[in-house]
Amino acid sequence: MKTRPYNKADYTVPFYDTFPEFLAGIAKTYGPRPALSWFTRRQEEKTLTYLELTQKVAHLRRGLLHQGLEAGSHVAIVSENSADWIISFLAVVSCGCVAVCVDTEQADSIIREMVCRSDAHLLFLSPTFLPICLPLLDSGSVERVILMGGQSGDERADAIDSLYKLGRSLEADDPQPPCPVALDQTAEIVFTSGTTSQSKMVMLSQKAVMQNLCDSSLYVYFYDRVFCSLPFYHAYGLNCAVLNTFLRGAHLYINGDLKTAMRDLHLAKPDTMLTVPLMVEAINNQMWLNVEKAGKADSLRTLMKVAALCRKLHLPVKFKTLEQLREKALGTLHLIICGGAHLSRELSEEFDLLGVQMLQGYGITECAPLISVNCNYANKMGSVGLPLKTLEVQLDDGEVCVRGPSVMQGYYKDPLQTAQALEDGWFRTGDLGYTDKDGFLYLTGRKKNLIVFKNGKKVSPEKLEELLSAIPMVKEVMVSGTANGAFADDVKLTASIYPDPQRCEGLSSYEILEHLQQEVDKINRDLPTYQQIQLVNIREKEFNKTGTKKIKRHAN
Repeated sequence: MKTRPYNKADYTVPFYDTFPEFLAGIAKTYGPRPALSWFTRRQEEKTLTYLELTQKVAHLRRGLLHQGLEAGSHVAIVSENSADWIISFLAVVSCGCVAVCVDTEQADSIIREMVCRSDAHLLFLSPTFLPICLPLLDSGSVERVILMGGQSGDERADAIDSLYKLGRSLEADDPQPPCPVALDQTAEIVFTSGTTSQSKMVMLSQKAVMQNLCDSSLYVYFYDRVFCSLPFYHAYGLNCAVLNTFLRGAHLYINGDLKTAMRDLHLAKPDTMLTVPLMVEAINNQMWLNVEKAGKADSLRTLMKVAALCRKLHLPVKFKTLEQLREKALGTLHLIICGGAHLSRELSEEFDLLGVQMLQGYGITECAPLISVNCNYANKMGSVGLPLKTLEVQLDDGEVCVRGPSVMQGYYKDPLQTAQALEDGWFRTGDLGYTDKDGFLYLTGRKKNLIVFKNGKKVSPEKLEELLSAIPMVKEVMVSGTANGAFADDVKLTASIYPDPQRCEGLSSYEILEHLQQEVDKINRDLPTYQQIQLVNIREKEFNKTGTKKIKRHAN
């Protein structure tokens, strides 16, 4: 177990029950500190302090209430990551309304469907999504559109700047508009990732979100500068990254375009990053590509083995080469919090040797979202950490079940699926796992993804995908059961692989397949017969993915 020194003061933050309390608290506690920054196309840094951020939230909230927004109204946000996204969200949830976080990586028709299914009648939009959502205004499905961060040229859309201005003008006459908010009032409607079915609309209460934030602060300490390119429409990006950073009074740098994510990462010079395994793997892959091109791969592998041995023997040896490699590949980063999908233990250990602590966590939208996480001071690589203190976690035939104050209220307008997911307050996650003697949780796969053979044997594809992902030429992989006869359980294990284009440059399709098959054969030698990969398929394009970059199994 890798540990870091524990200082109770680092994990002591105020506890809040509702968003109005949260906003008042961070304004008072952190006022002049930098809260939120982002970079323009010209790489100019824009920053809001905690006082400026909460004042803009208050102005927008006051403007909305003055124009008749009623408590309990559903307000959808359809936009890329931006400061206006965060401000709009905080204004909506702090005046007793429900923020609907729309997945903007869906098809246009699905985005419109999400808005309609959620019963949102007011939309906050970025210019990108204005033409997609204006038909909803024309049809009467929504009553009003507010444009964030730009001019639309369409008189049907109101500008968010006019609401900020209105709120400021009303401040003297109405400094504290009434915002009655109950603990059990729905704050967020967040769509599930939908890797195997239609997205469900998860209702999270004010108390559920706040409890989850405050509980996590007992486990993880964020350093001063935090970077996040995770989508805000997902509970991981919004609650774990954005709101958690504000709770701790740290400085959050955001990115709204994955094309500029690496640029912004280096410009921000963060010491903490919240991300998903796909980005960690991409950084690691690029690092090794550069090392291989320089002809230093073998010597680096040897050095890492020596460094790992010294670490195991508790020898305080520093390796300048590894420090230089970290600075070149990761800049000032020293802490990465990773969730959303499985991260291999080998990758965590490799980053640790470079001086970057990797804390893997586990969450699900229905739990607001964090269930467990490794700690700065108690980190078991390969596990997803310790369950939060206010959550009960039990295993029912291997399935992880959760009960506690941060579990969802239910699925919006779907009592049948709510009843199937919640039994006596226990939420059935659909994830399979086990705990060790110290209480750390380990995941082994998804119950729905299990491949069942006619002899009764079962295989978790995730386990095989982890082994295959370690092959340098493999960029993405999905393992499935391919029909091999007349019956559903008569299957062959098949690996569909998207090869890394950079590593395959100059190779023919036959050469790529031949190389991959050789690597698969090596893996098969160490596996029981029923777990061995029998077919290898090469894909020409990447897999379709969710917002947290998990492969959509049903859509590939």
